[in-house]
Amino acid sequence: MQKRLVPAPNEVWQSLQSTLRLTGFNPAEFNLQQDSEIKRPGFDKPAPLFWVSRRSTGHKQLYSVAPGSPWIFNAYADLLAGRFGPPKPGVQ
Repeated sequence: MQKRLVPAPNEVWQSLQSTLRLTGFNPAEFNLQQDSEIKRPGFDKPAPLFWVSRRSTGHKQLYSVAPGSPWIFNAYADLLAGRFGPPKPGVQ
């Protein structure tokens, strides 16, 4: 049996939900949509791309979700930097 190296969309969503809660955001305000894949120099497998968007602000951000990539740390930094807007008070 061959090991799957690319995370399934539900695994990506679970990681994102945890990060959203950690930073004070309500996951129900966000969408995750898988896009195409990109070829990476020096790698056999392409990296899947995912759009993360917040309904209330309309902001969309694209992340490459490849094994070993820092996508979740980048999403965390984007949330803390206010790219998706501020979290709503009292929501977790």
